[in-house]
Amino acid sequence: MVGVAPLIRELRFGALLGDKAFDADWLRAELNQRGASAVIPPRSNRKQRIDYDKEMYKWRHLVENYFAKIKEFRG
Repeated sequence: MVGVAPLIRELRFGALLGDKAFDADWLRAELNQRGASAVIPPRSNRKQRIDYDKEMYKWRHLVENYFAKIKEFRG
């Protein structure tokens, strides 16, 4: 989470796809302020459930598979 703020500082995007590790109130507030959607499932210990786009979250799997293939065949 430490590197997220500098990484997204000057980027423009419509949605951030992240896993449960990215479920932080400050990040959700930042994305909301920028007009971007937070496609992040809530952590299990969150008292108030937050909805997210489950269909869009499935795209995260495709991105992860792509990077796995790149790592596999990098040599």
